[in-house]
Amino acid sequence: MKKLVMIFVLSLASSLAFSQNSASISSGELKSGKSTGVYEFSVPESITAEKVDAVKSYYKDYFSVAFNESTDKLKVTLTRNEDMNINVINRLLVALDMRMISVDGQEMTFQDMKEKYLR
Repeated sequence: MKKLVMIFVLSLASSLAFSQNSASISSGELKSGKSTGVYEFSVPESITAEKVDAVKSYYKDYFSVAFNESTDKLKVTLTRNEDMNINVINRLLVALDMRMISVDGQEMTFQDMKEKYLR
């Protein structure tokens, strides 16, 4: 019985250790972003200004990034409102350890969000 409890505790601990963060945005913000090229994501508190500063310079050819740590808002402004630039937003989110997007409370991958809201 002790072994079963220990296995359960270890599996729970490992699943929490490797859990993925998700960014959230509303469908209205996605619609607005599609026309303006500006997307504002709410991110988990675990995302810090230092993390954002460490990765944002890699993507300066595609967009600029502003992060407000007090509100946990990540604002991405595309340099050109083109499909390639939108795809690179996914790279930024993955670099910040976010692999899922919550749109109006529905969890989905970046690709699913793009297909549904940005085509």
